[in-house]
Amino acid sequence: MNIKLVSGVVIAGLAASYAGGKFYMTDQVEKKLDAKIIEMQPMIDVKYGDLSVEPITQKIQLHNVVLSPVDGSATPVTINEITINKFDVESEFPAALDIALDGISISIDDIEPQTAEQLKELGYTDDMLISLSTKYTYVNDVMDLELGLSAQDMGKMEYSLNLANFQFDPKQPISLLFSYPNYQLNTAEFTYTDQSFVERLLKQEAQTSDISVEELKQRVSDKINTMLAADLENKNNELSDAEIKLAKNAATTFVKFINDPKSITISVNPEQAVTLGEITQTKNDPAKLISLLNMAFKA
Repeated sequence: MNIKLVSGVVIAGLAASYAGGKFYMTDQVEKKLDAKIIEMQPMIDVKYGDLSVEPITQKIQLHNVVLSPVDGSATPVTINEITINKFDVESEFPAALDIALDGISISIDDIEPQTAEQLKELGYTDDMLISLSTKYTYVNDVMDLELGLSAQDMGKMEYSLNLANFQFDPKQPISLLFSYPNYQLNTAEFTYTDQSFVERLLKQEAQTSDISVEELKQRVSDKINTMLAADLENKNNELSDAEIKLAKNAATTFVKFINDPKSITISVNPEQAVTLGEITQTKNDPAKLISLLNMAFKA
């Protein structure tokens, strides 16, 4: 028997099975999705273009999504693509979620007027393109969470954190207000990557102050160092060598970022878990907070 012919038949069969499975799964998801959209119609009208489902990974993709308030109270929001990589539908509170919304188009004129005016002064006049992503796992009251938010030609923010003792009752969401102080923060990280937003702010402020951008950067750097020196002098007897080192590292990092605004990362890695209640109690004492969370800074 011709081996090439057999191989071709097998490959064709697998391809047909894959295509058939994809078509079937897409059809099933589409029916469920359309049913959910009907449930939402009293509040919001949802329309979408293409929908596809990968049989192996079960990744769902929606293209050209349009969200419109039924009462016409706001301008419709368009989203280029929604990707659902993972979504636990078995648990009452999903144990896993991985979703990304890319190309959310928002008109500058639909933003709060004062903010819109400030953005226009910075040179942002076209529709804003926003991207959002959320990814988490929730197992044994431990929440591993990653969040992403970016705006085209502005910047990108990325968050990650690990919370223990995260007890949430979906039937009583208001309980979150009372239980959050007991959540334990194990690790966290925040990164901001600039895509011209900070540079525009510096340029605008320099023009307002009638100085060059380089002179403004020097003024800001001097102010940060002066504030650090004053804080260290006032609390000289209260801070350990490690706490002083951390404070100096923070000031140095922010000065570096101001002078070359590319990205800045703040990481939290306390020696032992810290409750959110403890963090709240020290929020007005930056030096103590930095020490409590064992913060590190990088630019």
